Amino acid sequence: MRKQIVSFSYATALAAIAIPSYALEDLNKFNPAISVIFDGLYYHDNVKGTGPELLEQHNSVLHSDVHDHDEHAHDALTSGFNLRETEIVMSGTVDPYFDAFLTAALSGDGIELEEAWFQSRNLPAGLQLKGGKFLSGFGYHNEKHTHSWDFADQNLAYLSLLGDHGLSGNGLQLTWLAPTPFFIQLGAELLQGEELEKFGAMLDNEELAEEISAEFDPNGNGEFSVEELNFDSKSGPHLSVAFARFGPDLGTDHALQFGASVAHHNDTQSFHEESSGEAFAAQGHANLYGIQAVFKRFPRSDYGKGGYSLQGEYLRFDADERATFHTDSTEIGLPISFKQDAAYVQGSYGFAPRWQLALRTAAAGIGGTLRKGNEQTETGISRQHSIALSWYATEFSRLRLQFSRNDINFGTHDIDTSQDGNFNQVFLQYNLSLGAHGAHTF
Repeated sequence: MRKQIVSFSYATALAAIAIPSYALEDLNKFNPAISVIFDGLYYHDNVKGTGPELLEQHNSVLHSDVHDHDEHAHDALTSGFNLRETEIVMSGTVDPYFDAFLTAALSGDGIELEEAWFQSRNLPAGLQLKGGKFLSGFGYHNEKHTHSWDFADQNLAYLSLLGDHGLSGNGLQLTWLAPTPFFIQLGAELLQGEELEKFGAMLDNEELAEEISAEFDPNGNGEFSVEELNFDSKSGPHLSVAFARFGPDLGTDHALQFGASVAHHNDTQSFHEESSGEAFAAQGHANLYGIQAVFKRFPRSDYGKGGYSLQGEYLRFDADERATFHTDSTEIGLPISFKQDAAYVQGSYGFAPRWQLALRTAAAGIGGTLRKGNEQTETGISRQHSIALSWYATEFSRLRLQFSRNDINFGTHDIDTSQDGNFNQVFLQYNLSLGAHGAHTF
């Protein structure tokens, strides 16, 4: 042991001679903060474990008449015990010019890179540049990682329009922080937009061609090629996002923030099956708009007691497409338009040291219409109400009990459930953070 200590001291002395003193002060920057976040739960519902599937099948212009070719969804919950994604997080300062952040999710299907980005430190005039793969600044909830949610699952509004993972991708983000006594931030993003779940989804053309060939056989010979879909080949980036945030100065105990966002995708694709037995593929562009409001009162005592928050977002989606393929060839070129809104409101309150109670209500399918030529179909509204009780043993560990009541409109879906869309869900979740982990954003 003594030889090891002497060797280490000798190496340290050599390093002190060889490295300038200012560099020694910054050696810790080469040691990133590393953490592992465990997320698991016990799940139960009164529809024989099909609750998550039923939520996915709610009547929506983005799903009820559109096949889901998504390959980027979280592992499906099953009745009983579930180990969800285990996250590995690394973050730190690279040098005086850049910070870096990485998070990867481990599951039974392998490793998925969720975020890997750099961010500038010293750009002038309040500017900041981010590049790589990251969660978009669209809205408020979108940038939150699962372990920082007040609930065990995604709210129904986001699930209906953005999916489990929200809006993310590879690209660049530029933000500007105004030099004012109150908070004003403007941001713009340019993203590849090729891995989105709902809004801006792009189909697997080969898989779709095989499905059309097997189910509809439009050529009468069991063969259907990708070229017959007639999709225009567009190079990326496909997704652009802009957002603005404003917050007045309310002192150190309270905070208020308003925001507005818009996202545009120039290459959305969808596949539709109609009750008549016909089917068609369509391509076009889509827009997503959002407004948000967040109010927080920070706790005045230890362990979160007395702190509370209230947040809400309203989302509006619209898209215009044209049929590029139709089983009735005379309908190729048919104009297709989609419109649908969604919203959620949630609040949380630290009613005792380490204890938090949270309430949430969400709705999807608001004002939903699907227009095909001169025909128009309306979607019904689906609702979800949730209550969650969380116990924070420390800032590194949390246990949560959640109950959700769902009233889901299935539209024309043939769903085998005796509950007619009304069903309950119970979650018992644990969330543990092992290692150093940075503070969460506002």
